[in-house]
Amino acid sequence: MKRVAWVGLYAGLIAGIAAVLLYFLLTSLTGYRFVQLNPVSILVVSVLVNLIGAALYAWLRRKTARPGLHYAWIAIAFGTLLSLLDWAYPPEPHVGDIAAPIHALVVGISVSLIPNRLRRSTGK
Repeated sequence: MKRVAWVGLYAGLIAGIAAVLLYFLLTSLTGYRFVQLNPVSILVVSVLVNLIGAALYAWLRRKTARPGLHYAWIAIAFGTLLSLLDWAYPPEPHVGDIAAPIHALVVGISVSLIPNRLRRSTGK
């Protein structure tokens, strides 16, 4: 379980830093600024989501023959749902324009790092 937490933290920090950089790029290009969507919230949520993702992947490894595929589908579906909710019920106008690419980046990094890092830890 300790390895799962470290992998989730690692993936969360990498994804969070990349997402914060993307946030700064997108806000400088669009001029949009948001109270709820800021670098601290992006980093914290990225770490929490990837900790949960690492635990989910570890559980899927015990339950399915293809945990990476199942994890990818779940992560993509969750990221897509969050983006759709930001567009359908935005807490602030245009928040989905910034949040959707950030969701996609965090999901992409999570799907690539978590299965590979946890697979290496057991040699499978």
